[in-house]
Amino acid sequence: MQIKNNIWKQHAGNETLFIKKYDQFHVFEKVALIHEELEKIQFPYIIPLKKSEEPYLLVQSWQKNSYSADFSKTKHRKKAVKILKALHETNEQIEWSHYSVIPKQKLIQKWNARLERFLLQENELVKYLRHQYYDIVLYANKALKKIRQNPGSFPTKMTLLHGDVVHHNFLMTRDGLKLIDFDLAVVGDAAEEMILWMHRALPNVDYDIETLLNENKYLREICLSKLHYLQYPNELLREWQYVLHLGDYEKDAFLEYIMPFTEKALRHWPELMATTDKIQEMFEVG
Repeated sequence: MQIKNNIWKQHAGNETLFIKKYDQFHVFEKVALIHEELEKIQFPYIIPLKKSEEPYLLVQSWQKNSYSADFSKTKHRKKAVKILKALHETNEQIEWSHYSVIPKQKLIQKWNARLERFLLQENELVKYLRHQYYDIVLYANKALKKIRQNPGSFPTKMTLLHGDVVHHNFLMTRDGLKLIDFDLAVVGDAAEEMILWMHRALPNVDYDIETLLNENKYLREICLSKLHYLQYPNELLREWQYVLHLGDYEKDAFLEYIMPFTEKALRHWPELMATTDKIQEMFEVG
């Protein structure tokens, strides 16, 4: 049974398989390599791959009755952070930066490019966002300026980053929470991945940064020097550019979600900026 354009659910004897086909060999090669290395060290938070004779196919056991993590739940947030911490700490056993097939993280360049595309799409986006478009641009420019002036401390050692820490890439299975879909994996600074995770989790806690920091010691340990990265409205820039690629029917449905999401985010953004500045000042003084 076909699930998506490149994903199938297939019954094989007494088991059911999840099959994903890749169009680009370098992505397939990267994901296969990551699974191979993680399985060698018995990393417990992935679903092992099965052998396949077909090229560009990744095959895993179908996870019956599984469901995506819910970042509105404290226990799911804590488990997600625990898994990402464990993933980042695999650099103690695996020299990820030695693998040329895994690209290096270039977050600031990526964010610059995202804002540039947003600016080029002004005429289309203002139709939906009106004055909110200029609020997003203002916050993004301010954040990038601050990040360029203070890029934060650099990691002593680079590690594997999952690259797409959205809730549906954390799959709750009968064997516990698992991390799936390493298509966007990169090598980089663990702090930047956790900032991106906080971007995803903050809407679920009414943008209360202290809640996330108090829940997870790991965030305090590695993120404080780069906490101002949270001021970049990454989710808004990405989601609104996604809107423009949808057909009319899909666009109408997505707008019902993204409009209130945007209003809520922008309502909280001034406080978010003030809070991150305050926490960071205390960290630097301390």
